[in-house]
Amino acid sequence: MPHAQGRRILIFKRMSLCALALVCFLPLSALSQSNDQTNEQAALVRLVNAAYDAYRKKDEQALLSLSAESSPFFNEFKESMRREFVRNEKLKLELKRVLVLRVGVQGERARIRVVVNMSAFDKATGQPAEDERFREWDHLLYLRREGGVWKLWKFIDTAEEFANVFLAAKTSDAREKIVAERSQIMTVGLERGLQEQGRTLLEVKGDFQSALLILELALKFAEQLKDVEGRGGALVAIGDVHSAQGEYARAAEVYQRVMKLSEVMGIKWGVAAMLIKIGNIHYNQGDHRQALDYYQKSVKLYEELGSTLEIAYALASLGNAQFSQRDYQQALANYQRSLKIYERIFDRAGTAYLLDRIGAVMAELEKYEQAVEYHERSLKLYEAMGNRAMMAYSLNSVSNVRYRQGRAREAAALSSRAADLARASNSLETLWQALTSQGHAYRLLKQHTEARDAYAEAITVIEKLRGQAAGNEQDQQLFFESKTAPFLAMVELSLAQGDAPAALVYAERAKGRMLFDVLRNGRANITKSLTAQEQEQERSLNGQLIALNAALRRERLQSAPDQTRLAQLETRLQQARLEYDAYQTQLYASHPDLKMQRGEAAPLSPNEAASLLPDTKTILLEYVVTDEKTYLFTLSRKSNAGDAASGDVALKVYTINASNLEINALVKDFRRRLAQNSLDFKEAARHLYELVLRPAQKELDGKGVVCIIPSGELWELPFQALLSQPDRYFLEDHALFYAPSLSVLREIKRLRPLQDETASQAGNPLLVKTSLSVASQGQSLLALGNPSLSADVISRSKSASRDFSLGALPEAEREVKALGEIYGTQRSKILTGAAAREETVKTEAAKYPILHFATHATLDNAAPLYSHLLLASSSEQEDGFLEAREIMKLDLHADLVVLSACETARGSVRPGEGLIGMSWALFIAGTSTTVASQWAVDSASTARLMVEFHRQLQQSNRGTARTGKAEALRRAATQLMTDPKYRHPFFWSGFVVLGDGM
Repeated sequence: MPHAQGRRILIFKRMSLCALALVCFLPLSALSQSNDQTNEQAALVRLVNAAYDAYRKKDEQALLSLSAESSPFFNEFKESMRREFVRNEKLKLELKRVLVLRVGVQGERARIRVVVNMSAFDKATGQPAEDERFREWDHLLYLRREGGVWKLWKFIDTAEEFANVFLAAKTSDAREKIVAERSQIMTVGLERGLQEQGRTLLEVKGDFQSALLILELALKFAEQLKDVEGRGGALVAIGDVHSAQGEYARAAEVYQRVMKLSEVMGIKWGVAAMLIKIGNIHYNQGDHRQALDYYQKSVKLYEELGSTLEIAYALASLGNAQFSQRDYQQALANYQRSLKIYERIFDRAGTAYLLDRIGAVMAELEKYEQAVEYHERSLKLYEAMGNRAMMAYSLNSVSNVRYRQGRAREAAALSSRAADLARASNSLETLWQALTSQGHAYRLLKQHTEARDAYAEAITVIEKLRGQAAGNEQDQQLFFESKTAPFLAMVELSLAQGDAPAALVYAERAKGRMLFDVLRNGRANITKSLTAQEQEQERSLNGQLIALNAALRRERLQSAPDQTRLAQLETRLQQARLEYDAYQTQLYASHPDLKMQRGEAAPLSPNEAASLLPDTKTILLEYVVTDEKTYLFTLSRKSNAGDAASGDVALKVYTINASNLEINALVKDFRRRLAQNSLDFKEAARHLYELVLRPAQKELDGKGVVCIIPSGELWELPFQALLSQPDRYFLEDHALFYAPSLSVLREIKRLRPLQDETASQAGNPLLVKTSLSVASQGQSLLALGNPSLSADVISRSKSASRDFSLGALPEAEREVKALGEIYGTQRSKILTGAAAREETVKTEAAKYPILHFATHATLDNAAPLYSHLLLASSSEQEDGFLEAREIMKLDLHADLVVLSACETARGSVRPGEGLIGMSWALFIAGTSTTVASQWAVDSASTARLMVEFHRQLQQSNRGTARTGKAEALRRAATQLMTDPKYRHPFFWSGFVVLGDGM
C-alpha cells in the first residue's frame, strides 16, 4: 500500500511504498513483445491483469477473490487494501506504462516482476494529486495454483527482496556480488524502492546502520540512472540518518547539497522540504529562533503550493519551535492540525510522534495523567512498528512525567528501559536525555552510585555529540547550552559525597566551552575556503545588512523620525539577520574542512589553578547556580612558593541557600537600582554581599585581587558595588575581574601577547609579541572617540549618556585626546569625528596592543552578536555599525580593549558558555582583556574614569612594580568616588574587567 512514513519529508514529490498491494491494470497487449509465451504464462498475466484492474477500480471484492485465502499474508493484505481504498476514494487513477520484465513458472508456483507507472488526479479539480505514492513501481508478485486455479499468494516490492538479501550477506565481497547479479535490470522503480526500504529501516525500525547501507546503494543507482530527483531523495534520506545519530555537521552538508539541487531545478517542493531539514539542524543545536524562521518559511511555501499532506511535517516542526519558546497553546494547535493529517493517511510513525508531542504540552500544562495517556498511546504505536529509537523517546517522556509527580522508582525504571533502547539503536540524542532522567530519579531515591554512573555516561555521550555539531562558533555554543543538566547534577552529587575537587572539574566542564575550544585550537578561516560564488553571496547578504543599518541610522537622525518607517526597517533588518546567520551556517555545512576543532575535555583541576594564582594575595571565586541552590568555590594559595606543588592550592566550597529564581530576582533589582542612579540601593547592596560573598569572608580577608567566575544571572551583578561594611564597597579593598571559566582564563594567559623581556628591550611594556610590525614601530594605542554621525546631529544635540541617543560626545573626544598625551604622540593614534571610521578599525586594529573606543553603543539582548559600537562611515561598504559578529572575524592581537560606551559588558547569558556579547566576540577575535560597562554610563564621569585608568596603567609600567588591569581600574574608581558628585556607584562601578585582569 502506498503511504507516507512519519516524521519525514516527501522530497521531490516522490512515491512511497508498503509491502502489500499497488496492483495496477496490465493489458494483454503488453506481452506481444514475447514470442514464446505459453498458455500458462498467459493465464498468469490475465490474473495479474484482473488484479491491477480491481485495484484501479477500488473493487475490494474482486481483488480478494483473486487472492489465496490460505496465504499467511491474506489477512494483512485484506486490511491494508481497505485502508488503501479509503485513501484513494477521492482520486482518479490512470495507468501510464506497464512493462513485464520476467515471468517464471516452477510447477505450482510462479513469480512475476513488473514495472508500472500510475498517476492519480483529484476527482474534484482534475489536477494531479499531491499524493506521492503513484510513481514508477518495481514489484514482485508470487502466485500459487490451488485446485487448478492461479491465486495471488504474496506481494513484495522488488527493492524489499533486494535489501533483505543484501543485508543478509556476511561480507562486503558477497554484497558486491549480489549488487552485480541483481542490478542487471535496473529501474527507477527499484532505485526508488530502495530509498523506501532505507527510510523504513530508519523511521520504522530505527536501524541506522542498515538504513545507511541501503540508502547509499540507492544513491549509487540513482547516479547510474541519471535520476536527478532520485538522487535528491536518497541524499535527503542519508542526511536524515546522520541527523538521527546526532551527526549534525554531516547532515547539514548533505541537506545543503540537496537545497542547491532543488533551487537549480526550480523544484519548490524540494525547497520547502529542505527548509524544514535545515531548520531541524538549528533546532537540534539549540538555535530555536533560527529554526522557527525556517519552519515558518516552509509552512508558507507549502501553503502556496496547495499542500494538504506534506505540510503535516512542517506544522509539527513549527510546533516544536513554538514549544521550545513556551508558546504551548500555539504549539498544541499545530500539533493537532498535523496529527489529523497523519491519522487521515494512516501514517503510524507520524501519528505516534504527534501523540508524544501533545503529551509533552500536557506535561508543561501540569495535566500529568493526560500527558501519560498521550505518551503511552505513542509508545504502543512505536512498539507495534518495532522502532527502538522512538520507543526510547516515548519511554523517556513518560519517565519525565513520573519524575515530576514524585514517582521516582517508576521514573528510574522507565528511563533505564529508554536508555537501553537508545543504546541499541545508537540514538545518541535520546540516550543522553534518558541517562540524565535516570540520574535524576536515582538521586531522588538516594541511590548516588547509580546516579553518578548515569550522569557520567550522559556526559560522555554529550561530548561525543559536541564533536559532530555543525556551524560556526555561535552555532556550537547554542548546541551545548541545552545539555548542561548532567554536568550541574554531577557538581551537586560530588559535593554531596564530599568530593569538592571533582565538583569543581564538572563545574568547569559546563562553562566557557566554545571559548575554550577556540583558544585551545584556533579559529577556522572561512574566507580562504569560499568559492567566488559563495564570497559574492556572502557579500550580498552582508550588503543587505549594511544598507538596512544605514537606512535606520538616517531615519533616526531625522528631526522627526517616521515611527512607521522605523518599524518597517527594523522588521526587514531582523529578517536580513536571520538570512545572513543561516547562510553562515550553510557555509560551514558546505565546507567540512571548516569543522570546528574540539579541545579535549581537560578543564582546570584545583591544583592546576596555582598557575592562575601569582601569590597569596589573589583568590579565585567560582559560582554555580542551580535550580535549588548556589555553590561558591574558593581557590587560593597556601604559600608563596614559586611553582605550585601538589596540594599548594586551598579549595573550599560554600553552599548558598538561594535558588536560580531568587538570585535572578535579587540581581535584576539591584542592577536596576544602580543603572537608574537610585538612592535606594544600599540595603540591596548589603543583602547581596551577605548572600554571595560573606560565606567566604575568611578567605577574602587579606586578598587584594579577586577573580570571579559567575554563573547565570550573577554575570549581571556588579560585585564591585556590594557593601562589605555599612559604608565600604567591596571594590575599595579588592581589585576585581571576571572570566568565563578558570580553564578559559588559563588559555588566555597561555596565549597572552605580552613578553616582559621583549617589552623591556623595546622600551614599551605593551608590545604585541606576535606582531613584528608593531614591535618595530613601537605603537601602543589606537583610540577612537566621538565619531561624526552627521553634521546636523552634532550641531543639534549633545549626549550626556553613551547610549544610542546619537548625540555628540565631546567628553569622549577629550577622553581619547587625553589618552594620546598619556601614551605619547609617537606611540598612539587618536581618531575623532569623521576620522573615527569603522573601516579604519577593520584595517588597523590588528596592529595595536591597546584599543580604546569612546562612542555610543547598542545592546541587542535577543541577538547579542548584533550588538554594536557606533562609528563614522565614509563608504557604502560600511554602515558605521561595528557589530560583535564583525569583531569575531577580526584577527586581533590586543592585550587590552576598552569599550568606553554603554552596556558593552552585557549580552545574553547562556548555559554552557556564560556571557555572549561584545566581550565574547573580542575573546574569539584574539583579545585577552576587555574593559566594558554594565549599564548606560554617564559620559563626563566615564571620561574621568577612563583617563585615570590608563594613567594608572602607564605609571605602574614605568615603575618597578607592575599594576594589573583590575588594580588600575580599582584605583581609578576609588579616586573618582572621592568626588562627592560621583560618590554614587552609578558613576564608578559600571565598568568591569573581563578576561585576564592581572
